[in-house]
Amino acid sequence: MAINRIFVNWSRTIHVFLSIVMLIVLVFFSITGITLNRVDTFTAEPEFTEIFLESFPDLPQDNDGILIESPELDDFLSGEFGIDMELATVTLDSDLMFVDYRAPGKTIFIEVDLALGEAIGEATDYGLIAMLNDLHKARDTDMLWKWLIDISAVLIVLFSLAGLVLLLPNKFRFKRVALYSAIGTVLISIGYWLGTM
Repeated sequence: MAINRIFVNWSRTIHVFLSIVMLIVLVFFSITGITLNRVDTFTAEPEFTEIFLESFPDLPQDNDGILIESPELDDFLSGEFGIDMELATVTLDSDLMFVDYRAPGKTIFIEVDLALGEAIGEATDYGLIAMLNDLHKARDTDMLWKWLIDISAVLIVLFSLAGLVLLLPNKFRFKRVALYSAIGTVLISIGYWLGTM
């Protein structure tokens, strides 16, 4: 099979540089793939922290005295509880405000009673492994992290295809790799079939 030499050289450059760039990404997703597959083995006991505030600052309200979403409210929740408002759900109901915050490896739930001027809630930390597993799945992450995963996936595909192009000029090596790939695919398919029976 005649392969354009320039195309092969470009593939080699892409393959080498992407292998350097994607090393940490591949290691991260490989390790967290194991921890996700063995959740019972690697998951730690969650740590619970009670939240109680006897007072909080005056925050903007509407004409009926109901708390409204505002930069001041965002600053208060962020400063007091470390909440990223992009990942929080705030529900306002008369004299009550409910904050449900979920981030990789942790959750915070807070109930603010404006009439009593106090806030109660609970923060749960599920541990480092749970945080890494959530990052692997992009669960409770912001849009930037989701884009990073998408871009990484595209780069890994390019890395793999560039490696395949590098094999094409060498017929013997390509046939051997194709054979091993076929055998591996068959074994994985059999394993999957046996695992779902």
